[in-house]
Amino acid sequence: MKIVFDPEVPEELREEIQTLIENENIESPCPECGAEEIYVALMEGMLDVKCYECGHSFVEIELEESEE
Repeated sequence: MKIVFDPEVPEELREEIQTLIENENIESPCPECGAEEIYVALMEGMLDVKCYECGHSFVEIELEESEE
C-alpha cells in the first residue's frame, strides 16, 4: 500500500507515522473503491488516514503532545 502525505505533515514525522499506520492493520485495497493508495493529513492534533481515491476514512490517530 502506498502512502501519500499531505504537504503539511513534517518530514521528520513521516517515518514514525508510516509505522503507526502499518500497526493499524488498514485494509488493502480500499473496501469502497479498491484503490491501493492512502492519504495522510494532519488536522488539529489528529492524523486523518483515508483512501486517496474516494476519501473513505480508515482511521483517525490522535497525536500525543510532546512537552519540551
